Amino acid sequence: MNWKAALADLRAHLPPGGGGVTPGSLRWLEAQMEARGAKPGTVRNIVYRDVGSAADKAALRGLLLELAREAGRTLPDEGHGPVTRPAAELELLGRSKKRAFRQFTAGVRAGRAPRLIVSGRAGAGKTVLLSRVERALRDADVAVRQVFLSGAAGDVLVPRGPIGSSFAAQAQAQLDAARALLPQDGALLVRVTADLQPLGGPPRLPDGAVTDAATWAAHALLRRAPAGVAVLLAVEGDVAGAPGGEVIELKPPTPTEARAFLMTRLGVTRAEAERLVKETGRHLDRLTLLANVAGDGVQVNDLLADPETRRLVEVTAALAQALPGQLTWPDGWLSAALGQAASALPPHARALLLGSADAGWRATPALSRAWRAVSGDGLHGPLRHLSTLDTAHGQVQVGALAALGHWEALAALVRDRPDEARHLPALWPKVRTATGEAREVLARAVVMHHAGRGEYNEPRARDALFTLMESPRAAVRAWARVKLAESSLEAGRMDAAHAQLNHPDVTGRHGPDPWEQAAQADALLVHAALARWRGDLEEATRAASDPRLARGGPRALLWRGLIAKDAGRWTEALAALQAVPAASPLLSARARYQEGDLLLRLGRPLLAFPALQEAAARLERAGGAPEERARVLARTATALRRLGDPARGQNVLTTALDLVPADDRRHVDGVPRARLLSEGVPLLLALGQPEAALRQAAQALELLARSESRPAEAQYRERRTRYRVALAYLTRGLGVPYMQPFRGPAADHADLRQARVLLDDLLSCPAGGADRESMLHFDMRLSRALAEPDAALAVSQVQRALDLATHPYEEAQARGMLAEAHLRAGQDTEALGHLNRAYALVRRLGLPGEGTADPGLQAQLLALEVRLTAHEGPVALTWLRDALREPPLAPFRAGVWREAGRAVEDRCADPWAVLRAWGVTLDSGVWRAADALCVHELSEAEPA
Repeated sequence: MNWKAALADLRAHLPPGGGGVTPGSLRWLEAQMEARGAKPGTVRNIVYRDVGSAADKAALRGLLLELAREAGRTLPDEGHGPVTRPAAELELLGRSKKRAFRQFTAGVRAGRAPRLIVSGRAGAGKTVLLSRVERALRDADVAVRQVFLSGAAGDVLVPRGPIGSSFAAQAQAQLDAARALLPQDGALLVRVTADLQPLGGPPRLPDGAVTDAATWAAHALLRRAPAGVAVLLAVEGDVAGAPGGEVIELKPPTPTEARAFLMTRLGVTRAEAERLVKETGRHLDRLTLLANVAGDGVQVNDLLADPETRRLVEVTAALAQALPGQLTWPDGWLSAALGQAASALPPHARALLLGSADAGWRATPALSRAWRAVSGDGLHGPLRHLSTLDTAHGQVQVGALAALGHWEALAALVRDRPDEARHLPALWPKVRTATGEAREVLARAVVMHHAGRGEYNEPRARDALFTLMESPRAAVRAWARVKLAESSLEAGRMDAAHAQLNHPDVTGRHGPDPWEQAAQADALLVHAALARWRGDLEEATRAASDPRLARGGPRALLWRGLIAKDAGRWTEALAALQAVPAASPLLSARARYQEGDLLLRLGRPLLAFPALQEAAARLERAGGAPEERARVLARTATALRRLGDPARGQNVLTTALDLVPADDRRHVDGVPRARLLSEGVPLLLALGQPEAALRQAAQALELLARSESRPAEAQYRERRTRYRVALAYLTRGLGVPYMQPFRGPAADHADLRQARVLLDDLLSCPAGGADRESMLHFDMRLSRALAEPDAALAVSQVQRALDLATHPYEEAQARGMLAEAHLRAGQDTEALGHLNRAYALVRRLGLPGEGTADPGLQAQLLALEVRLTAHEGPVALTWLRDALREPPLAPFRAGVWREAGRAVEDRCADPWAVLRAWGVTLDSGVWRAADALCVHELSEAEPA
């Protein structure tokens, strides 16, 4: 492919870029290559010289394809098939190696059976020579056998019978084992290292005398090979007497040869080639591996022949088996597995990895292909090492123990460190082959992991659960049956949950078995949840306070907090929720979420927001389910809206929606995403976007209409979303964003009428006994009053809301709305009474801990107060400015000054005289007095 021409064509058709690096420029391509784990320095070599590795060329072509799609162009075909390997002889640096290659291969092709010995120190190129000779002979259809003899060579040299004790007998046994390696025709290629110990003993000549490895191999293999077999023997050191063949000494490549080789094969600069030569020490085997790995043309045998690359192959093969499906390994994992920093590997081994220490490591195709050649001790040893890593590498430990089949050790690890159970589900197909008690412990851990995330219908969870249902032990079946009840409860099938609790497996008693005790405790919590759902908080409290839950741990604390929260025992609820320990990440995250939700309800968004933030962070760290994380983020977004930052809240909600995508078929009932869309409606209204809010509410209602499960939840979410549709009409009818302070309408409007129709329809249904239904009715009554232009009718609506108030914050909200309705009715004395009562309630909310009460409510009360006192002129404006200096009130200042300006217009005989006395210099012929005050005050508040 003509890279330069293709790139020029794309640049001509790409739209002009803005600031920064222009897409398609060389600098842009280099940055993109680096981000994808490829070598950025190769871009110019590829574009201008077509020189670079296959991997880097493929990465660059992928970038150009993306640019081509953007520009509406097509790239020309690459113009070549698969990457061709260089001629074998071209990799043999030095005349001695080329001479040996030509002499041996030419002799074989000519029908002779040459016998040749090549010797040299490590790095001289012996392994490369044998590999290239093998390739050349196979291409010529010559049968080739290649043998590697090192150490005891137990996988190659096998005793043919008992080994005698005499030296002569040992020598004979070694010769017999070697004879089995000799083919009857073709060529034999043998690589021998100096540490060879045939059959575990020193090499011996036929007379029993000890000799060196090279000489032994020459006598045992080269000299005794059948007449028609060609033999090439590569050894370290000299061969005594060189029996039966010529000896050619090989020398490492010169620095100049090595540098030129790398510059040609890798397309690197002279300086980079110089650095690599120094790091590899002119070791030809490693230089060749480095070049072939970069070009994706390396052979598996070559990787296994080099100690450094073999170790990397074995370690990464173990990681791949311990972590199925894990495509990227964090640096800490790989470095711990290797026993050294991965980035410190020699260049030829490092070339087998993609990525970096920061972004994580991935295997090249060459490395992953080599895994298939690793088995037995080559895999067992690294897996054993992985299984003994420290607790910071829990996922690796779990995977390694499962790969080894050490079930008792894995069960013990999960007992000691329950949070590591989150790594078991991915391994369940293998784990389920365990037996006995270990299998039950591991199956229970899988069930608990998914149950903790609310994933009762996940296939692995169901399989593990029914594995436990098949247990011969009744206590184990009882525990599984309770988990089935939990799953029915989660799906809204209350009758099924009740039936599971009454099954004989559960109601029977099985003695002081830990499974039985856990089953009883969980059954009590399910019973409490059923009672809570029915609105029977007294029964729910009794179940959650049962003495058998004394050792119920974090789950029992969480449920006590939930039930106390529903029952209105705020202090007790907060204490129980805050007692859930951080050592249980998922449960503590849920407790913090409930704590934040409760603080929001009690009018403390400044305290609720950090609790919700922490809950979201803990859930993410603990691997919480996407739906649950999204739910917490949505509540966090609501807290931000309550704090006057709807734009930031909208960003958080967008993140939540990304976790529950619209096309995710797991959510056939539509409730999870509908809930998020519905929560986002007030955010859009606070941003002044009622039309967008209506569209989003329509999407939520459409999802809820096709709900296939959890009918009670879907019906509640539908009512709540319809209420938010009414809020959208109310907001548009009032003509201001949905942010306090609010002022009821003086005249009617079509949108206000639609809001009243929707609210009246919703309020016609009884609230029911559930706590959240009462809260919804309370909010709807306040909104109904705000949509009512008839002030007297608005007062009656708020009075009905006041009857529903269950704590000081709700009463303060209602008192503030009563004051607003009385103001509209011209009843200032009544308004002032309710306003003072609201202030008193805000000052003594009675919650433990520090933190300013709801700034939105404070803004509402300040706006009401200035409406009552605006006739005092500059005096009223002075105290208002002082009151608005509180930092939490900053987002609400514009709304409060808006109301102050309208109040000055309504209640002062000469509004402009008041403004002039206040220091407003704007032109009265251009501005309304209300706007002039807002512009003046908000400009004064902004920094220069």
